[in-house]
Amino acid sequence: MNILYQPAQKPVVARLTFFWLCLAVFGCLPVNAQITFTASDMLTVIGESSQAYISTNTNPSTNIGPTGGPQTWDFSQAPQEDYVRRLDIVPPTDGGHQANFTNATYAERYTDKVSVFQEWDYYNLTTNAGLIYYGSYNTNGGAVVWSNSVTDIPAIVGYGTNWSYKFSTTNISPYTINDTVTASVDAYGTVVLPQIGKVQALRVNELTEEHVIIHFQPPQTNYVRDFFWLVPGIGKAVDIVSSISTSPPPTNFTLAYEVRRVFEANPAGLQIHLQSGLAILNWLPATGVHGYQLQLQAIGDLTMTNWQILASPASNFWSEALTPTQRFYRVFIEP
Repeated sequence: MNILYQPAQKPVVARLTFFWLCLAVFGCLPVNAQITFTASDMLTVIGESSQAYISTNTNPSTNIGPTGGPQTWDFSQAPQEDYVRRLDIVPPTDGGHQANFTNATYAERYTDKVSVFQEWDYYNLTTNAGLIYYGSYNTNGGAVVWSNSVTDIPAIVGYGTNWSYKFSTTNISPYTINDTVTASVDAYGTVVLPQIGKVQALRVNELTEEHVIIHFQPPQTNYVRDFFWLVPGIGKAVDIVSSISTSPPPTNFTLAYEVRRVFEANPAGLQIHLQSGLAILNWLPATGVHGYQLQLQAIGDLTMTNWQILASPASNFWSEALTPTQRFYRVFIEP
């Protein structure tokens, strides 16, 4: 979801002492498989989080690629001038801006690591409709409230799925905004993510047409196109957002306002406790996964360069005998 009229607003698209939970995803499907993605495969559980590299004013045309599949998209390049944006799934009361979003059951809170910018996007995950989006609040522009709720991601999507919606807002004086969004899953294949590796993905081509009415001025029509890659357990693993244009950007546009690449995503609720000489770990189960991979680092160094595979549990539980040395754990989801 992208709001075009306000350039200052970034479009959009659990760590504990002695142990750390993070997520990487390992492709376990054939390279030509077409996956099905459900809205519940997004990060929607309070406590889940992810981090992404953000680059701006780049040429993404060689990364977008053709339609159809199977395709391979490599976004694993090491960061250069990128900065980090963190996403946390939080209660709608987080930040104190929920008054205009009373139907939301959770919020996506984005925090840019290079500034004090934060944004809260308000959602509700429903069984039949999918991911319902109500609007946002950010520290640059305040609240943006839709006059109607919109289905940002349908309940189930696959290759060839199309959807569209319209929404408007009148609470941003002197603006009146009327948007039409059309989206299509136009490609499938394997996306390669930094620090995560190869995962199966669906690519969505989304075009937003925005009509901006400013008091006592002629109306403006702007467009933005973004491609995002849906990965179970991560959500929008990559998002390429075009610059704003007065005509629809081509599908191989050469200037991106922003490119986001997830390099870490964390399931919620990692807990550890000691009992009968055991260290017992458990975490909230992830949907649509085949199992988990537990990794260990015993050198007491959180630079995280020496992780070793400890086990591949099928359920969200693991235990091992206590040792006299400090140990760090992380859990990887296998979709």
